[in-house]
Amino acid sequence: MNIFLITQYFPPEIGASASRWGDYTDIMLSQGHKVTVLCEMPNYPYGKMFPGYNNKWIAREVVSENYTIIRSATIANDRSTSIKKLLHYIYFAFSATINAFKVKNYDLLIISSPPLFVGLVGVLMHKFKKKEYWLDVRDLWPESIASLVSGKKSYYYRIGKKIESLVYENAKGIIMPVPGFKKYFNKHPESKEKPKIELKNGISNKLFKEIDRSNISIEKRFIVIYSGNFGLAQGLNSIINSAEILKDYPIDFVMIGAGVKKDELIHLVNKKELDNISFYDPVERNELIKWIKKASVCLVPLKKDKLFKHALPSKMFEYMACSRPVICNDGEAGDLIKNSQSGRVISPEQPILISEAILYYYNNREKIKSHGLNGYAFIKKNMIKENLLRKLLIEIENVS
Repeated sequence: MNIFLITQYFPPEIGASASRWGDYTDIMLSQGHKVTVLCEMPNYPYGKMFPGYNNKWIAREVVSENYTIIRSATIANDRSTSIKKLLHYIYFAFSATINAFKVKNYDLLIISSPPLFVGLVGVLMHKFKKKEYWLDVRDLWPESIASLVSGKKSYYYRIGKKIESLVYENAKGIIMPVPGFKKYFNKHPESKEKPKIELKNGISNKLFKEIDRSNISIEKRFIVIYSGNFGLAQGLNSIINSAEILKDYPIDFVMIGAGVKKDELIHLVNKKELDNISFYDPVERNELIKWIKKASVCLVPLKKDKLFKHALPSKMFEYMACSRPVICNDGEAGDLIKNSQSGRVISPEQPILISEAILYYYNNREKIKSHGLNGYAFIKKNMIKENLLRKLLIEIENVS
């Protein structure tokens, strides 16, 4: 199959969005498909161009006979304000639309959102090129923005809902990483009749081999790790407050990543004069594996909002694959952790509960190993990306 993927974020960029389709692109190629990827010039999460890249209007990388990456212009910035974010999203959608119209001869078009503006590329291709597209919805925009920033009475939310309806209405079908999203789509007027297929964020066989090759052991010093986005949705203040509660224990907190809240969190740590928290910039995945395997337990926090009850953050799968127990919030992620007996489940944004869960493992070291192995076994059996992708493409072909 000849597959055309449009996604704003893509390797060498770092983050869940880039990792999702970076991995699945490699797998599509390994399974004999031809792939063309249209993405932005790499700048995320730093807000500046990666070394070796210039912000050209278009740059075409012919990786192999079956693999081409088309990098499209964007406005690189730190996305610290709503205006900066809008400029970043809209400009890419504009350049991507023009550059996407030049791509020909493909069997399947997949467009990954958010940002929701990327979906407008699909709408225009459907209207003017008569191309059908499957919309990969990694997060429910504008609902997430309403919950975290603007509220449902804001101008931005109303505009977002109109864009959402337009993008859903013109899509051939919906691809979703979380089963719970289906309830939302079935209630949405423009998507309730559309076919909906799951493509979870699992772990690739390639990454599993890297994990198995790594001989890194748990540090003697008890380490609690968080890795990922330092954004609005994670409720990371609760980690800082938990570290304050546990400041007299020989427990170190390690936080790896980038995002709009990072400077604020560092300031909070300095204000509280905590010396048990260390911050690090994002690292490549093979380096992140080493960090995770040194840790005793891993955190997957989210803000207290019913919208995030359906979240399955991809970082939890990496933690489980590294045989480390996960402390996460109740909801869909919590159900997975309970069913696999691979961690502790607590209510969101409760520093005392986070501290108690950490102390559970601190005082029961044998549970670190048993819960970690349970998580590893669950991922190995149920969440291999090669199997998940193969199933997706079969289901899409059946719909077509």
